[in-house]
Amino acid sequence: MSVVSSPLSRLRQQYTQLPKYQRYIGISTLIYLMWTLLLGLLVPYIVQQQAPKQLSQMLNREVVLSDVAINPFTLAVSLDNFAIKEADGTPFVGFHQLSFEYQFWQSIFNWGYSATNIELNAPYAHIKRVISDEPLRFNFSDIIEHLANNNDTEAQAEDDAASAIPHFLFTDLAIVDANLNLIDDVTQGEVTYPSIQLNIAAFDSNTPLSTQVSNEPSSKVNRYDIGFVGRHGGLMQLKGQVQLTPFNVVGDISLQNIHLPQFWTFIADEFKVELDKGLLDFSTDYQLGFENQHLQATLNNGELDLKQLNVNHQQASILALDSFALKGINFDLANKSVVVDALTTNNLTLNAHLDKTGVNLEQLFVPKQMQIKNAQQPPPADEPPTQLATTPSAQTQPWNAILNQIKISDYKVNLTEQLLGGENLWKIGDISLSTGPINAALASPIDYQLALNVNQQGTLTSQGSIDPATQQIDSQITMANLALTQFQPYLSPYLNINLEDGLFSTQGQLQADASTNVSYQGALQVKQLLIKDTFKQQPLLKWQTLDINQLTFDKAANQLNIDQVTLSQPFSRILIAEDRSTNFQELMVQRPGTKPASKPEVNNDSAPLALSINNIAFNDGSTFFADNSLTPNFAASIEHLSGSIANLSSSSEQPASVDIQGKIDRYAPVSLKGQINPLLAQPFLDLALSFKHVELTSVNPYSGTYAGYYIDKGLLSLDLNYQLENNQLVGDNHLVVDQLQLGKPSDSSLATSLPITLAIALLQDRHGVIDLGLQVSGDLDEPSFSFGSIIATAFTNVITKAVTAPFSLLAGLLGSDDELDKVPFNAGESKLSDASQKLLDNLAKGLESRPMLTLSAKGAVDEIADSQALMTQALHQKLAHIAGVELNTLPANLTPSTYPTSGVLSDALKRLYQDELQLSATDVKSQILAEYEENPLTEDELATRWHIALYNYCHAAQTLSDDALGVLAQQRALSVKAYLVDNANVGAERIFVLDSRVDVDTSANQALLTLSAN
Repeated sequence: MSVVSSPLSRLRQQYTQLPKYQRYIGISTLIYLMWTLLLGLLVPYIVQQQAPKQLSQMLNREVVLSDVAINPFTLAVSLDNFAIKEADGTPFVGFHQLSFEYQFWQSIFNWGYSATNIELNAPYAHIKRVISDEPLRFNFSDIIEHLANNNDTEAQAEDDAASAIPHFLFTDLAIVDANLNLIDDVTQGEVTYPSIQLNIAAFDSNTPLSTQVSNEPSSKVNRYDIGFVGRHGGLMQLKGQVQLTPFNVVGDISLQNIHLPQFWTFIADEFKVELDKGLLDFSTDYQLGFENQHLQATLNNGELDLKQLNVNHQQASILALDSFALKGINFDLANKSVVVDALTTNNLTLNAHLDKTGVNLEQLFVPKQMQIKNAQQPPPADEPPTQLATTPSAQTQPWNAILNQIKISDYKVNLTEQLLGGENLWKIGDISLSTGPINAALASPIDYQLALNVNQQGTLTSQGSIDPATQQIDSQITMANLALTQFQPYLSPYLNINLEDGLFSTQGQLQADASTNVSYQGALQVKQLLIKDTFKQQPLLKWQTLDINQLTFDKAANQLNIDQVTLSQPFSRILIAEDRSTNFQELMVQRPGTKPASKPEVNNDSAPLALSINNIAFNDGSTFFADNSLTPNFAASIEHLSGSIANLSSSSEQPASVDIQGKIDRYAPVSLKGQINPLLAQPFLDLALSFKHVELTSVNPYSGTYAGYYIDKGLLSLDLNYQLENNQLVGDNHLVVDQLQLGKPSDSSLATSLPITLAIALLQDRHGVIDLGLQVSGDLDEPSFSFGSIIATAFTNVITKAVTAPFSLLAGLLGSDDELDKVPFNAGESKLSDASQKLLDNLAKGLESRPMLTLSAKGAVDEIADSQALMTQALHQKLAHIAGVELNTLPANLTPSTYPTSGVLSDALKRLYQDELQLSATDVKSQILAEYEENPLTEDELATRWHIALYNYCHAAQTLSDDALGVLAQQRALSVKAYLVDNANVGAERIFVLDSRVDVDTSANQALLTLSAN
């Protein structure tokens, strides 16, 4: 002991003997050496050796720290290659280097902890959700559990003062090239940010937020700049300023081109679709903090844009969207307010499928777990909703969310529909929608404008307002040129028709609400409608234009009011088949195993629709009628139909007026006039139907079938007047047949047994006219007829002739009952017949007894009869010439039904047919044979029908000059004068011939005489 003490004692003595400044230098040197040794070598060594062990024990994980360095002079500290590993030894979190300089003197002066040049280089973290029986378990869950178990024995309570944030300051803080890797083993999803940068120039935990941006140092404190760069590109950047006490942060966030499919993998198993493409842009100014221990958060001027989205299902695109953007996003947590200036979106293409199970979008986009839950959840019972008690604590301020505008453009929806079995593709394109402000409470109406097209074959525009609170809509709708042909697949299963053309348009105001109240005011048009029957592919119904200029429908009032219905060029085809069924009976599709539809039951409790139509007008209409149950077949058409039906109403006792005109087979006029109201419970009508000068040869199929005779000649005029009131019908019919001439009898088994020829002889007067009146009264099922009008007509005619006709008076003076003012001529001739000469002889006697009278003669023609006769003369001349015989040697009564079926005249007819019509006569015979293939004709019947057809074809082919009828009329007037002057010895100065060639009189085949004073 003494040996050791001696050197130390000597050393101490030597030290005490040194001057004082040398002793201070020695102490300082010793302290310096000890500080250097302790802080520069010993502490780093202890930290490097013990920190990993202590952390490993604390975290129950392997911890690695390769190097610790401390500069005892600058207090610069660096830690290299720190890592916390997974349980299996793979990297979990760590960094390449952490370095900083502790500012001792600044800490003293600022009464806090101060550091500078803080840099965390290449930190990384691999965060992973692992597969476990727990709902959520991560690769760090075991660390948390281990720490929690170790802390169970420690005291948890601390003073408020101890929990206060200490004062610390630092400058030049940076995190360089951080790597964040997020992995989900459950869904196999992964998101990586390989480059994360953080920069803070200066930070002071006691510095409040700057109220404004300036160049003062305080305005640049606590400002941060964080940037994230994703593995697939995209940049996320956060800039701002933070305050710790009280906590408050303000700044802005910017996300650019964030790759969305990398996030979809986390939820892909919940959906049947796949997000193939998609980018996200987002930017906003934000503020987050606490005020009075309440969280405060605001967003200002935010913008969000989802762009270039593409969603696939089974390798096919279901949804493609160019952009879906929210602009001007403003959020205030304290005031519970969200305001978005505009939602703009464009270029959406949506492909959907619709069948009896519904639209496939619900199955594709609703999460699978939600679908399972909805399927297992029983339907809600029909119970009245219970009223929950409201406590004061529950009476919180509601959220207020406002979207000021929606603007959708260039949307397209491709809907494949299979409701009826076959696939029908509906392409709804060019969809654009814009709205006014929308409040989340939906307390005020929403103005909107909508436009779209349907399969590029019709457009729809609509603008108005929707009130979600009252569930009402008020909209102006315009549908233009919607092609009706695209609805053919929905008609085919039920109707045997082909809708080959048609355009639907409407313009009007629609109002509706949730209580099924619907009203519509507007106009409607259907243009170019063409419907054909499926079997014969012939037009069944068509028109050029159906125009309703104004209609008003009110479902609540159960009424439909129409102002004007205009039909242009309507046409319908009515056919009676051989079995006497009509083509309209074949329209309904009879499905195998189904019975014909029965009449629907009438609900007497519901009031019928009140219908009112001010006017129905149509022009240039036509109807074709054919009866194939007759032999030969009958066909006729009513053309040039024009007219109107006015004031038709189901609620008014005032009947509608009817005024319709047309022509049968182009020449015979037909008219329908009167009053009608079929919409009343007891229908009313008072109608007069008139047919004038209908060629009876056109009804040969009917006369041959039912009367037993074909008709060679005749005109029909028919006036029908019917009145129906209180279900009682009264009818007064007037029928006139002029110049009826029967042809050959038919062999019809349906012909009547009555003596038709005797009946005609009894009814036909000496002028060849049948004037018949028929009255119908009482129940239509048991009509009774009266012939009193026949006697009345005859009596009236006699009196009228005696009083009103001067020529009749002149004839009476001569004891004659002739009509002396009309000199008849045979059709097509200007030669006076014996009867006409006798009439002129009587007239000459009258003129002789009346020397002061002069006579004017003007020729007249019957346009149809004379034309037919002239054509017959021309035909007979040609036939005689071809046959090589004299014209006067032809049979006196040469008609189609009496034409010789053999000999030179038969050959001449066949040759004339071939020369003038440039057709083969045998083809006509073949056609007749084909018509009667099922019921073959005898050779005589075949020859007769063949020659009738050839004769009629040749007759119809004859043409007359434009002045032929005028010349004939003039010749008739000259014939009258010549006979009176040359044969009856009347002075030529008393007879005047009027010009008959200009403005030809077509009243009859005659010469009209007028008397005048000399």
